[in-house]
Amino acid sequence: MPYDGYHDLHLPHDPPLYPTFAKVPQTEFSCRGRSPGYYADVDTGCQAYHICQPNTAASFLCTNGTLFNEQFQICDQFYNVRCGSPYMDLF
Repeated sequence: MPYDGYHDLHLPHDPPLYPTFAKVPQTEFSCRGRSPGYYADVDTGCQAYHICQPNTAASFLCTNGTLFNEQFQICDQFYNVRCGSPYMDLF
């Protein structure tokens, strides 16, 4: 069978190519000093994200195989996300 790079990204890997948390882990992330908005948690490899609002915050987890994409503010396929890199450098 000829080499198919697509399957290198889409078949299950051991270990996985992305984080696979079952619940939002405790990390050092804080909304203190941040503007209201959605933020990826780089300590989780961007699988977790936080919504920061004045006087409140909420944390969520993207499903396995997806990571939080700060550019589009969604959980996106892991291969579309550069965790910890400002999205502006992609243009």
